[in-house]
Amino acid sequence: MDFHISRRNFVRILSFAIALIMVLAGLVYLNYKSAMDYRGQLQSTYVRSLGELSSYLTNISTDLDKGQYIGTPGQFSIMSARIWKEAGSAKSALSTLPVSELHMDNTYRFLSQVGDYAMSLSKKINSGLTLTEEERKSAQSLQQYGNKLKEYIDQLQQKIQDGQIDVTAVKSSFYENAGDDAEGTKAKNAGLAGGFEDLEQTMTGYPTLIYDGPFSDHILTKRPELTRAQPSITREEGRRKAALAAGLVVSDLENGDDENSNMPSFTYQCDGIAVGVTKSGGFVTYMVNSREIGEERLSYSTLLKNASAYLEKLGIENMRATYYETSNGICTINYAAMQGEVTLYTDLIKVGVALDDGAIVFYDARGYINNHKERSLSEPMITVEQAQKSLSDQLAVRSTRLALIPTSGQNEVLTYEFKTTTPKDENILVYVNAQTGAEEQILILIETPSGVLTK
Repeated sequence: MDFHISRRNFVRILSFAIALIMVLAGLVYLNYKSAMDYRGQLQSTYVRSLGELSSYLTNISTDLDKGQYIGTPGQFSIMSARIWKEAGSAKSALSTLPVSELHMDNTYRFLSQVGDYAMSLSKKINSGLTLTEEERKSAQSLQQYGNKLKEYIDQLQQKIQDGQIDVTAVKSSFYENAGDDAEGTKAKNAGLAGGFEDLEQTMTGYPTLIYDGPFSDHILTKRPELTRAQPSITREEGRRKAALAAGLVVSDLENGDDENSNMPSFTYQCDGIAVGVTKSGGFVTYMVNSREIGEERLSYSTLLKNASAYLEKLGIENMRATYYETSNGICTINYAAMQGEVTLYTDLIKVGVALDDGAIVFYDARGYINNHKERSLSEPMITVEQAQKSLSDQLAVRSTRLALIPTSGQNEVLTYEFKTTTPKDENILVYVNAQTGAEEQILILIETPSGVLTK
C-alpha cells in the first residue's frame, strides 16, 4: 500500500521537527549557560575570599615586622589593636570558604592567638616593661607562619584562576580522596578543600603563646573635597574630558553606566578603554586601557617623564612622584600632592605607564579628588631634633621632611617623615607627630629592581 504525504503535511512535519530541535538546543544552551554562570560566580566568590584572607595575613605579618622597631608605647598599642582586628577579619574571610568539614583547628588557633599575643605585649609595654628576647623571637616565629599561610593562600587563589581547581567539585573531590586514604593510596587532592587539608597539616609547631603606599587605600567614603561647590557638567562635556584622558577623538567614546556613589560620575568606554568623569567639576576619576603590553624596553626616567606630562595635560599641578612598582609590563607611579614643602600623602594619584611604548594605560585620581583642598597647616610645635627622640635607638636617620598623613579615623596629622635604616640595612619610614612628638606611623621601604614601595 502506497503511503503518501502531501507536500503541505511534509512541510508541517518538517517545521515541527526543526522547532523541536531548536527548543531542545535552546534548553541545552540555557542549562550550559546556567552552569557556567554558577561556576563563574562560585569562582569569583572563592577568589575574592582568598584575596581578602591574603590581604589580612599580609597586614598581620607586616605589623609583626614593624613591631621590632617601634619606639613608643602609644604606637605599639595602635599596632597591636590593628593586628587583633586583622586576625579577626582573617577568620571571617576563612569562614566564608567551603572548608567547614575539615575542622580548621590549627589555622583558627593561629589566627586567634596572633591577635591575643599582640594585645598582651601591648599591655606589658604600656605598664613600663620591656619585651624579652624570647617574646621577640615568638613574634618573629608568628610572622614566619603568617607568611607561610599567605603563600599557600596565594597558590590556591592562582590555581583557581588558572582553572587547575574545579570549584564546583570541591567537596566531592575531598570526600573521594578521603575514601582512598583508607586503602593507603590517597592521591594528592587537587581541590580547594584538599589544599586546606595540606595547609592545616603545616600549621603546627609555632610557639605556644600566653599597609600602590599604604596611604593609597585610605577610605573613600566621605564627600569629595575637590568637587565641593563645583558646577555640574553635561555628559557631552564629560565625554570631551574623557577623550583627552584616553587619547581618543570624542566620537570614539560610547556611554557607560552612571556611577552614583559618593563621587557621582559619567563613564565612557571604547575597545577595552574605560574612563570616569565626575558630574561636578568634570574631573577624570580613572582611565583604564586593557590592551596587551609588548616587550619592555623603556627606562624609569622616560616613564616618569611621560607620567608627569600626562598629569600636566589633565591640568594637575604640584605633584611629587613618591613610589613606583613594575608589574605585567606596566610601571605604576604614585604621586602625592605638595603644599609648599609639605608632602600630602592624603592626596594621591596613580599613573600606569606601558613599558613598551610609554603610553598611559592606567590612571586613578579618586583618592586625590576625595581629599584635595587648600589646607591651613599649623607650624610644627617641636623641632626635628625633638621629634627624633621618639625614634627607636636601632634606627639611623638618613633624611627628614614634613608630611601630612591620614589617620584611621579619616583625620589628618602633620608629621616629620624620617627615612631611616636598621642594623640589617632595612629602610624604615617613621612618621612623628610634629605637634606632640608621638609616633604616628611606621613603614618598611622596599627597594627592588621592579620598584620602590612601602608596606
